[in-house]
Amino acid sequence: MNKSPSFINDVIQWDIRNWSKAIPFWKRYIKEFDGKRTMTFGEREGGLSLWLASQGADVVCTDYNEFPETTQELHKKYGLSEKISYAKEDITQISAPDNTYDIVMFKSVIGGLGSIERQEQAISELYRILKPGGYLLFAENLEATKLHTVVRKKFTNWSGYWCYPKYHQTNKLLDRFSVVEYKSHGFFATFGRSEKQRRILGSIDRSISPIIPGSWKYILFAAAQK
Repeated sequence: MNKSPSFINDVIQWDIRNWSKAIPFWKRYIKEFDGKRTMTFGEREGGLSLWLASQGADVVCTDYNEFPETTQELHKKYGLSEKISYAKEDITQISAPDNTYDIVMFKSVIGGLGSIERQEQAISELYRILKPGGYLLFAENLEATKLHTVVRKKFTNWSGYWCYPKYHQTNKLLDRFSVVEYKSHGFFATFGRSEKQRRILGSIDRSISPIIPGSWKYILFAAAQK
């Protein structure tokens, strides 16, 4: 895999120091990506699709809306366009047949569905399209603490409709899968208003994350096998 800073930046795109920790977590569960059929969701900027293609996977890169031109330009930049196709998909009503994909992925998507019921519907659809033994890999914003809730209401435009999953709800959300592994990470970096600030706060998170409760952290990394 290309490990250059610019490549990781293009894959993760924001709060890079903390969210990039999802990559080594996911790679613990997938030993071989070559030739795997994969589908990504909420991929407006195409970061996860870029990463999967760089690993050798064949990717269907999807989003609920039309893609900007910059998405395909990003994939062309790394010479990976031939590994990636594009489609519009609603994660709660996926057009793919049952048992189609080896891996399905998303990053910071299901919170935007606005309710626990729609989140459960999305996970059900992802489970449906996975082959037996296939993996759902994702990273998602968690509700975290009351402090996180207050700051989000003040500084983010989407806090009024975003439904942040709670850490303790993860087992219920993924209960249909045969194997579920997850961890949470990060406390301070989400408060940064610029990538520079998030990088500095992410350094603090790296030190304190091991000693604070999982439910206080704002990112969930998960791997669930059908």
